[in-house]
Amino acid sequence: MAAVSSPSPRYRLGPPVGRGASATVYRAYDRERDRWVALKLGEEGVEALRREHAALARVRHPHVVEAFELVPGPPPAFAMELVEGPDLVRWVREDVPGAPRRAGPRRNLPMAFGYTLQEEGRSAYAPCTARGAARLRSALRALAGALEAVHGAGLLHLDVTRANVRVAGERPVLLDLGLARERGGREPLEVAGTAAALAPELGDGAPGPGADWYALGVLAFEALTGRLPFDGGDVEVLVRKQSVSAPRAGLP
Repeated sequence: MAAVSSPSPRYRLGPPVGRGASATVYRAYDRERDRWVALKLGEEGVEALRREHAALARVRHPHVVEAFELVPGPPPAFAMELVEGPDLVRWVREDVPGAPRRAGPRRNLPMAFGYTLQEEGRSAYAPCTARGAARLRSALRALAGALEAVHGAGLLHLDVTRANVRVAGERPVLLDLGLARERGGREPLEVAGTAAALAPELGDGAPGPGADWYALGVLAFEALTGRLPFDGGDVEVLVRKQSVSAPRAGLP
């Protein structure tokens, strides 16, 4: 892989800390601020970065990542607050015994989708601890405030997932407005982002704030149980969400 050049002498690039379909986020030392920041470098031109930077700049909330300056480059980039810490699910479940559970076919999905039925008395889920539940309650209050701020700025986030919520110390922070769009639009949303977090209605109509609240609910479910309520490919997940009820967690 070719070495990546800094978009400005102001920044000294460190290692990448996140990678998406069209951009990579680097840890970077800001010589003017005399601190480490996150620097998002685009790979498909400046317009997508401009839109995301403009969206972030409209939102001011302690639990939404803070945007700094746009950097023309080349390569185009923008600087923002560096948020270092585990994702929300890992933070909530860090003291659950055993290895973290990953997404995969569950035993309690309907036979119609080719899965075996759950055996009576067994659950595919592993509950979080009391400490984790207390952490989750606090985090959900903070993230609800963050989403209210996003919506109050006239935006929809549309990508509320574990990858986009990091916890720095005890502070959960909502990241990445790369898929954000204006509230009130009438155009249906092209299926993008993480399928498991997409609200069922997004396959048929324009999104509203409820899509973000649904995604936050999915994130809470995953943190509580260690699994997603629905998983699989994009089309498969949306069809199941529109056809069957979400499974019960089977927790005590």
